[in-house]
Amino acid sequence: MNVMNQHRGRLRGEQMMTILKRLPLFVVLFVTLALTFIGLQAQTGHAQQVMPSGSCGDTVSDDAQLFGSRIVDIVNQAKAINDSLQADTRVVTVSQIKLAGSSLRDYFYYIQSKCPNWGGPNFMVLILAKGNEPFLHLGSNFSAKMTAADFQQMTLSIRSEFTNGNYAQATIDLLKQVQKKLSPDYTWIWVTLAVLVALGAAGVLAVVFVRRRQAVAVATNARESAILAKQAAVNAISLLSRQIGDLSPRIEVLLALIPEVAATQLSGLFEAAKEKASRVQERLGNLLGNPATNLNSKTLQLEHYAQMQRDYQEVYNEAQEPQYLLNAAETAVQRLERNPQEEIDFQQLTTQGLPQGYRPISRPGYSSESTWSGR
Repeated sequence: MNVMNQHRGRLRGEQMMTILKRLPLFVVLFVTLALTFIGLQAQTGHAQQVMPSGSCGDTVSDDAQLFGSRIVDIVNQAKAINDSLQADTRVVTVSQIKLAGSSLRDYFYYIQSKCPNWGGPNFMVLILAKGNEPFLHLGSNFSAKMTAADFQQMTLSIRSEFTNGNYAQATIDLLKQVQKKLSPDYTWIWVTLAVLVALGAAGVLAVVFVRRRQAVAVATNARESAILAKQAAVNAISLLSRQIGDLSPRIEVLLALIPEVAATQLSGLFEAAKEKASRVQERLGNLLGNPATNLNSKTLQLEHYAQMQRDYQEVYNEAQEPQYLLNAAETAVQRLERNPQEEIDFQQLTTQGLPQGYRPISRPGYSSESTWSGR
């Protein structure tokens, strides 16, 4: 009996030893199963937590309630981007509880799995969460226009607003910077237009300047020509007056010495010259006394100068006939003074002395054959 009891005791001891040896294995197995079960529960819970509370059609989904009463301002800014860039802009906020340790990028991918159209080429999705750097997804229409470094620089510029909890204004400012960056750069067009306008204006001014100089030069030339014609006419009349004054006493003496026929012809020639000279002097006096022909003014029109030039040219031309008659009379006087009885053919003398045509007034330094009005 005692032997059997001892045998049974040994068996129980061996069983206990076996159980104690295998206990760590059971513990490890139990812990592994427990951890696996907990992980499955966590994944299931996380999948339930990341479900966004908004819908795929929302422009702004403030799950984390970061915007307060300014959601409308965010919506308006998103619509401004849409109108400007032909985009579809969405703004989403998420709490750390819903993120459950996931990144904002992962959260976007999850939303995209529920809203496939958010991955379209014209989509722009901004996701924000307290304690996380903002995440921006750009569709293929915009992704090449802005780098991650660009967006990082934008977020740095408004970090103080995020730090102060002003998420609404920070989001608006961030969206404005994104819009500015993605908007077409028309600066080169404006610069080109400005350059073209400047060149055009410079060209117009140059043309105006050149034409003005040409007009001034033409007007100056016309005025100088008119002054030259006036001076030539005055000189011609002055010469007539001097010759008449010089011949008058000499002829008066000769009339008593020469034959009656010669005296009659000489007297007739001299009186004809004086009569013609008187008419020319009267015409010149009318021109000189007319204020409209005052060449002292430099503001007259080109046509006015041209008309005065023609008027004085006509006076000068008209003075040539009495000048030639006086020259013929002087020739006769000189011959008769040498020989009072000389027979003089006054008809031949006057025919030789009469001009066959009138020469135009020439500028000083130019021959009389060159037409002054054409220079």
